[in-house]
Amino acid sequence: MRSKKLLWLAPLFAMAACGNGRRNTEDYADKSVTVRADSTEAAAGNTPPAGNATAAPPLNSPERKIKRTADFHCKVQNVFNSTTRLEQLVKAKGGAVLESQIQNSNSETKTSYYKPDSLKQTQTYTTTALLTLKVPAQYLDTVINAIPGLTSLIDSRTLRQSDITYQYLANELKNSADETNATSAMRLAKKSKDALEVQRYNADRQDEHITRKIENLQIMDDVTYATVTVAFSQPEQVFVQTIVNPGYVTRVPFTMRSEAALREGTDMISEIFVGLVSIWPLLLLTVAGWIIYRKMRQRKLALNIRQA
Repeated sequence: MRSKKLLWLAPLFAMAACGNGRRNTEDYADKSVTVRADSTEAAAGNTPPAGNATAAPPLNSPERKIKRTADFHCKVQNVFNSTTRLEQLVKAKGGAVLESQIQNSNSETKTSYYKPDSLKQTQTYTTTALLTLKVPAQYLDTVINAIPGLTSLIDSRTLRQSDITYQYLANELKNSADETNATSAMRLAKKSKDALEVQRYNADRQDEHITRKIENLQIMDDVTYATVTVAFSQPEQVFVQTIVNPGYVTRVPFTMRSEAALREGTDMISEIFVGLVSIWPLLLLTVAGWIIYRKMRQRKLALNIRQA
């Protein structure tokens, strides 16, 4: 239903687009003349003016939006000292520490006998650190040049520059075009009776406009502050400590073990007696059978003696 309601807006937007198309055609014609003139000047050895919109700014021009990043993987003698010094340097240059993480990774642990009541534990570990830093772009080279002085060996170094000038310019031009198109389209759309569709169209355009503005603010932040990621690691270390012998601490004294053994023996005899009592009918039948068997045997012997 909503799509059907939007159909009547299509001619209005088409009319606005046609008007902009005519203006863009005229602008394009004017720019084409300018480009040809500039080409003629360049062929004659003349340099275009710095403010000419038809010429791209130089690579190192302040007008360009350059995003800079740096990534280091280094070995140091002491992770904590190198991390602290780098953080202090970044803060002194007006930067910020977004993340600073130090941790120990255990590689092997051995436990050996030391004394009856204690053990010796030997643990090998490697300390690493990961830092994410924001540095003002003008001080990026200062920080990069200071990192080798904090390290013993640089395993890898990666520097990147991303030109996001045209992304920023595209958002600016889209916002300007939206304002022009929206003004023409809304002037025509307000003549309609469906005010709800007009409000929805206006809200969608405002959301897109705000999104592009936020993107440009993020671009300016990335251009103003470079991002530096540094990973530190130090040689494997050994940590030795004396710990309690659990077997010795939990060992039961001799007297207590003797008492426990005596109780266990008494309990075993009691269990045997209780077991015999529980089978007294069987024992009674066994005794009765034995008595009958003895009497029958004695009678048989007496009979054999008489016959002899």
